[in-house]
Amino acid sequence: MPWIRPERVRHALHNLSDWRKSAQDQGSRHLLPLLALLEQGAGIGGKTVEFTETPYEYDFWKRYFQLDNDPERPFFNPLTLRRAEKGFPHSNAATIRKNTFDHRWHAATWEEVGGEEHWKLAENFADIFREKALVKAGEVSRVPVVDLATLLFRNEQFQPPLSAALLENRFRERFPMTDDDYQKIFVYRNEAPSNIFQDNPPGNATNVAIAQSLIDKAVKPSAAPAAIPLPAIEDINDPVLSQVQELLKIGTSGIILTGPPATGKSYYAQRIAKSLVKNPDADIFRVQFHPSYGYEDFVEGYRPDDDKTSGFAIVDKVFIIACDRCKQTGDDYVVLIVDEVNRGDPARIFGELLTYLERSYRGTPVTLPFSGKPLVIPKNLLLVGTMNPYDRSIAHVDAAFIRRFDHIEIEPSREVLEGMLDGTDFNAEQIETIAKWFDEAQKMLAIGLGHGMFTDVRDVDTLKTIWRYRIRPTADALLESNIDRRADFANSFQAMIRRLESGEGD
Repeated sequence: MPWIRPERVRHALHNLSDWRKSAQDQGSRHLLPLLALLEQGAGIGGKTVEFTETPYEYDFWKRYFQLDNDPERPFFNPLTLRRAEKGFPHSNAATIRKNTFDHRWHAATWEEVGGEEHWKLAENFADIFREKALVKAGEVSRVPVVDLATLLFRNEQFQPPLSAALLENRFRERFPMTDDDYQKIFVYRNEAPSNIFQDNPPGNATNVAIAQSLIDKAVKPSAAPAAIPLPAIEDINDPVLSQVQELLKIGTSGIILTGPPATGKSYYAQRIAKSLVKNPDADIFRVQFHPSYGYEDFVEGYRPDDDKTSGFAIVDKVFIIACDRCKQTGDDYVVLIVDEVNRGDPARIFGELLTYLERSYRGTPVTLPFSGKPLVIPKNLLLVGTMNPYDRSIAHVDAAFIRRFDHIEIEPSREVLEGMLDGTDFNAEQIETIAKWFDEAQKMLAIGLGHGMFTDVRDVDTLKTIWRYRIRPTADALLESNIDRRADFANSFQAMIRRLESGEGD
């Protein structure tokens, strides 16, 4: 009887990871705890089901997300593409279910009866999950059910006739819910059966395919020119750090963090650097580009020296110093952070070194024009830049510079905003009101409003202060040519404030 192809399982993993990035990061992780409840029958008719960490949660993870090739870390998370220590996945999911499904989302309730937990999904659980997990910047990203079913049923056999719909039907049988709830959360995309099934049992090939897809700190990158040991980045569940780990795994010439102001680009650059180096004080270098910044400021330049006949000496600048530091660290990373990388002229700042930043040229000597000495850009030098592509005060960045780097977009995040407002004077309903306005603000401002604008908000009064001195000036600059849009944006904020102050909530 037919089985699922290992390569299709690998493809499913990457598709699910991509889905998570298009949905809300934190919210999307609640898919697995929800599936565990649905499998017990909680999705039909408001049924109350017995569901405890042991055996139900543990058995769920063991059935669907266990690998046999690592006894110390037997489970994996398909959404974060990482392994988990013994006991982590199910206990963590149980905590998520109580803290989020019940306390924050009100998507489920539970009570303890005779030492056992009994759970009941809210009547509108699908609407809540859709809003909290699937809607991002006004767009809905439903879960690709064929990919999910491919992964879940990878070790099971199927009876002809074969089709993608066969997987969907098995998923609907295993995780029952109403048609309406199913359509709100999941999306079906048809594909040829030959892409999914094979006649022979896959043996261990499926586990190997999964293991190769995971972002594992024990794996080394495969790109030969830059093959250096892959470091263990802290908190790999963080979506930005997870993407960095993916790039390090395949090999990268450098990473540019791009996005609107106040989204945390500089914060992430520093966090990435600290996560990669062994000695942050010695192995992290930082500069900021600006219109008058040049090669002589970045690579090598002249300085007065009375001992020289010309009165000047050629001195190494931050780039050469960072390269020299790489030689002292062996294979360990040295990180050079370049803030506001697009505010300078990369062609003038890097000069001939722009080509030698590429992985394929690392280790190739280049003669420096001022000193005439050879320079080799080491494979363990990682350049991390930050860029606001919406800055209209500067010209477009040189295309030759752009294509030599990998780009990670740092977007405004409702989830981060809600986390920032937890612990303030706002209650859950007020936080929801602010978060909904934040979503609307993204559409009204076109390029988005960074969640970092709200860092110091503690109550309604500080929110109004932040509006007056940070948010509104930023919005006015972005909408300077559209007076009506500026007025609409201001009115929408004032309407939100009135709801907060009157206690009307949404």
